[in-house]
Amino acid sequence: MPRITPLDIINKDFEVVRKGYDVDEVATFLDGVRDELEETLKEKMKLEDQLREKDQEIRRMQENEGQIKDTLVLAKKLSEDLETNSRREADLVLGEARLEAQRVISSSHDEHGRMMQDVHRLKGLRARLLAEIKAVLDTHTAMLESVEARAEETP
Repeated sequence: MPRITPLDIINKDFEVVRKGYDVDEVATFLDGVRDELEETLKEKMKLEDQLREKDQEIRRMQENEGQIKDTLVLAKKLSEDLETNSRREADLVLGEARLEAQRVISSSHDEHGRMMQDVHRLKGLRARLLAEIKAVLDTHTAMLESVEARAEETP
């Protein structure tokens, strides 16, 4: 059935018959139907406009939602990358610190070894010097005793 417009209602003519409806009553009723149909069509157009606006708003929000999701995924990936890089850098720094500590400990052990060698060498030198001094003193004591003994023999 074709759609009826308010203009169709205005232009519709009915045959006048003898045993029919009251023409004024039908005209009044059709005017009311026309007015209601006009209002209904206006409301329908208004609702269709609102629906189009809401559809556009939904599409914009869906696009924004996609962008927000993409941004969140990117932020999460950047956060994970930053954490990974930070851990890697911390591991490198810690490794370098351990190597430096080992180098310092090794150097300290080497220095300690050298110092102990020096101590042993100096102790040996001291013992030799004491022996030499004692030998010189013994020689001088013997010489003094010899000089004293000669002095006592000479009148």
